[in-house]
Amino acid sequence: MSTVMSLDELTDDVLQTPFLPVAFAPKRRAEHHDAALKLGMTPAEALVDPTSVLPRSLRIGAGSFINAAAVVGAVTRIGRGVLVNRAVSIGHHCVIGDFVSIGPGATLAGNIRVGQGTMIGAGSVILPDVRIGENCVIAAGSLVRKHVADGDFVAGNPAEVRQFEAARSSLHLEGGE
Repeated sequence: MSTVMSLDELTDDVLQTPFLPVAFAPKRRAEHHDAALKLGMTPAEALVDPTSVLPRSLRIGAGSFINAAAVVGAVTRIGRGVLVNRAVSIGHHCVIGDFVSIGPGATLAGNIRVGQGTMIGAGSVILPDVRIGENCVIAAGSLVRKHVADGDFVAGNPAEVRQFEAARSSLHLEGGE
């Protein structure tokens, strides 16, 4: 059962309930996380769908969510507040920063590094040994073959840097509504 209430309606027992921020946009999810912490709430442990395939060596941060049919390779680290959507495949020895969103069906090969606040679109493919900076956007269906600098938006096959200033605020990457 879930209940929607305004901040002034929160009771002590609700404030003592662990929380999971639910926004898809990484910046918005981080804002929800920080607001809940300011209220004195505690992040929930990671929530993992039982149909996911996870190695014993996986380390996953509090407040993260791994959706149905995700597969994660050995010796991978997933940060706090990360959303791994349905049917995502993450290879071995990957490091996923805090508040990253990975869209449905994305594939991250082995030894990938993804910086904090990055959004990886549905069906994207990231080839082995690629580094993706912080606060990046990887467009849906992109094939990423080389490193992506902090704040870049890449799209296409192969993925190339694109301009997206108009989209930046609508994705809540810089606090836009």
